[in-house]
Amino acid sequence: MWILSLEWLLLAVLVFWSIGALKRLKRLRAQSKKAFEPVDAHFKLILALLRECGPQVTDEPSSLRHARSALLPSADLLDAALQQARQHPLRPEVIASLDSTWQSLQVAWRAYAQLSESTQACAPADAQAWTLRWQELDILCCHSMAQFNTAVLHYNQAIAQVPVCVVARIFGFRPGRTFQKDAALLMQP
Repeated sequence: MWILSLEWLLLAVLVFWSIGALKRLKRLRAQSKKAFEPVDAHFKLILALLRECGPQVTDEPSSLRHARSALLPSADLLDAALQQARQHPLRPEVIASLDSTWQSLQVAWRAYAQLSESTQACAPADAQAWTLRWQELDILCCHSMAQFNTAVLHYNQAIAQVPVCVVARIFGFRPGRTFQKDAALLMQP
């Protein structure tokens, strides 16, 4: 008789533990999704900066025109990748797309900013103001990406824990992807 009650007790403990593990995973997933919101906001500010800077001059050098032709489509690609990431911030392929687009945009911006300053195609004060604003937004974006990375790492660690991984697999929790270190920083002289 007491063995039967022990079995029921173990079953109850297992059920309540599973419910607690599921709630923890849901909370960590929600925190990771919430941590993406500042990244989204900073990317929106960067896109606004890119769309307002660099008015096209009719007699601009061809090198600057080529840099602009790389910059604006990169901004459009970032916008498209960002729209996907808003819907699914924990899907690895979506964050990988956003990350690679962001890194290519950084390279395009650096080329455009350097050419804009060297050719004096726009007023030096404008070019300097855009560069300073870009640097501010880049710092804010890096900080928000670091917070997102931390939240995703906590989520991934919770999914990988041995008893919880069974609950995670049953309920379809998949590991997320973090933003990688900027490849554009490695290309700086």
